[in-house]
Amino acid sequence: MVKFAKFACAAFASALLLAPPAFAASIDVFVGYADSLRASGFFPTLWLGDAGVVSESAASQSGGFDAGAIRIDNNTGSAITIQNFTVSLNGGATTFSIWANLVIGAGQTGIFTQLFAYDFDSSDFGFLPDGIGIDGTHPLGGCTNPGALSAVQQALCIARRPTVTFDILGGGSFAGTDAGHILDTFGYDFINGSSDGNESINWNKIGSPADRGGDAPEPSSVLLIAAALFAAGLVRRRQKRA
Repeated sequence: MVKFAKFACAAFASALLLAPPAFAASIDVFVGYADSLRASGFFPTLWLGDAGVVSESAASQSGGFDAGAIRIDNNTGSAITIQNFTVSLNGGATTFSIWANLVIGAGQTGIFTQLFAYDFDSSDFGFLPDGIGIDGTHPLGGCTNPGALSAVQQALCIARRPTVTFDILGGGSFAGTDAGHILDTFGYDFINGSSDGNESINWNKIGSPADRGGDAPEPSSVLLIAAALFAAGLVRRRQKRA
């Protein structure tokens, strides 16, 4: 029994030594949509050409951008190499693996988007009728308004959520689900339902609900802001009384 325990401890220690660094836990992944063909206030920022941003894509492209986009923030203290980058739509029926390896330095941001005009036009791979579910409280429609969809369509929104997968050289792998349907613009071609005639969507952390203007403050941040406003109100009341 003692020998077995010693062997088990040794095997566990060896596994720890052989385990790759947990780089995947030290990155943040966001999804967005870039449409520079038409004016809009929702274009993803940061973007290509900004300080600290690396990409295989050029900041200026003939024909402009009309493409899904994935952003990786490297929060580690060293460079990482992203390889085997793949985006799957429609439950895997459509797969994009057009990108080469990308080195993202410590503290830098990497962006994966179109390499040439329209080669990652992910809004064209919807599965819902254009403009379905758009109303006063659901301006994005589609999969963001399940109450307006049939049971079959609701099931499709779950089954056909876009996925992003990649490997980190020497550091494991990443697999994320775009629960907000940002990359396939809510399950239909958003240009046929957009309120401003543009498909752009600012960065949303992958897996979060869709917000065209980008991620809203986390609940803890909202509480801190509310507490600060409440405190400021008390100070003003005291000053008035004084």
